[in-house]
Amino acid sequence: MEEDKRATILVTNDDGIDAPGLRALVHSLVATNLFKIQVCAPDSEKSAVSHSITWLHPIAAKQVHIDGTTAFAVSGTPADCTSLGVSKALFPTVPDLVVSGINKGSNCGYHMYVTLLSS
Repeated sequence: MEEDKRATILVTNDDGIDAPGLRALVHSLVATNLFKIQVCAPDSEKSAVSHSITWLHPIAAKQVHIDGTTAFAVSGTPADCTSLGVSKALFPTVPDLVVSGINKGSNCGYHMYVTLLSS
């Protein structure tokens, strides 16, 4: 059996595993057949929780089917999903790239303001 040398992409989001944007992104990536796709996203909409992690309660992960990918719906936050996705806790390999989205609405993360001072 020949080794699959395609790059692995982990897809996640904050809108939840059933979000149309996530499903469209996964479908598009799978259709190219250029990458191995892994999906780990919250089991429900979890927008506006920033970088929070779950530490007082156990996290459950349920395997789901999305376009033939290995996918998990996780009871934790988006940060929990990404952490699990890159830790080998759910998948046999560490992804080469993490892609988050496609999200409904605006994304409000950290904002950086740079002031350039002229001399």
